[in-house]
Amino acid sequence: MKPWLSGEYDQLFHQLHQHNARVITLAGASSHCGTSTHCNWLARRCAEDHKVLLIDLDLTGSGQGYSSKPWDSNGNAVIQLTEKLDLLPRPSEAQTILELRQMTSFQQALNRWKQDYHYILCDVGTIAHGNWRNMPINALSDATILCLAAAQTTESELLTCISKLEQNGISLLGTLINDQSNPSLAEEIIRVLNGKARWVPQRLKRKLINYLQNSPLLQGKYQ
Repeated sequence: MKPWLSGEYDQLFHQLHQHNARVITLAGASSHCGTSTHCNWLARRCAEDHKVLLIDLDLTGSGQGYSSKPWDSNGNAVIQLTEKLDLLPRPSEAQTILELRQMTSFQQALNRWKQDYHYILCDVGTIAHGNWRNMPINALSDATILCLAAAQTTESELLTCISKLEQNGISLLGTLINDQSNPSLAEEIIRVLNGKARWVPQRLKRKLINYLQNSPLLQGKYQ
């Protein structure tokens, strides 16, 4: 199953549609919370129905995983990922970054991109790092989605990020929670079988555990 076709991303896509949001920013509340992955998956979900531009503006993290390329605000470095999804990798030249830091320049670029794309998604990395102010896209976007990692992102980090967004008048649509660090349903069942279900015959228990360990659905894995 393709993760961007799951019910969660379908619901998120419809929320964007209801809010008439065309320029969407995904930012992380802490490192390693899957912001770039979420941004990629959401872009692919949007591209099921519309033309989409995915822009990698994570200047301190790994971003979308593509090498930076020289490009100007006209977007002369587009990589076609699918028929309806294009990617602009991180700009490699300092002059380009300086231009895009100007509110007017970025607004003009967005206006040009909107002529060719229905949705523009921007991966800006982690808010807690200095790069979140590198681009004015946070203020220019129609909606911002904050990503956090269950069992990793602290309450302090989350509240600090929300405060920064509110202070700068940035519209927060909601949060995406990465539960990768949480145990899967299969792991929880196995834990109970090994701990409290001592009455279960060992032969049956081994069969159950083997089934659980090889079930992609119960392991929470997408195929």
